[in-house]
Amino acid sequence: MSGDSFHQYGAGSIGKATHSGSGDIVTGGKNGPGPEAGPSLAGLLREIDELRRYLDASDRAEVDATVEEIRSNPSEERFGRLLRRIAGIAAVIGEAGVPVITTVRALLGSS
Repeated sequence: MSGDSFHQYGAGSIGKATHSGSGDIVTGGKNGPGPEAGPSLAGLLREIDELRRYLDASDRAEVDATVEEIRSNPSEERFGRLLRRIAGIAAVIGEAGVPVITTVRALLGSS
């Protein structure tokens, strides 16, 4: 529509999104964000792998069991509980657990 007015702020601005009815939405003359744009389960698993060296045997076993269950594609509700369990263990570790906590919060949609 001619006469549209836009005000964009911040680094994440993508411009006007248009869709012709099929295929991908084109944003600002380029494709939208790629798979790296947000938090991912693969990213969380990498962070958890880094965290493992700070865990005692009991916590490591708990984390391993939780990761195995996460990989089994649980329900959304169960997935949230599993993420919170991982974040709780990471919180006790302190500074080394911060990347895991940050990723879990992003996956849960928290800020």
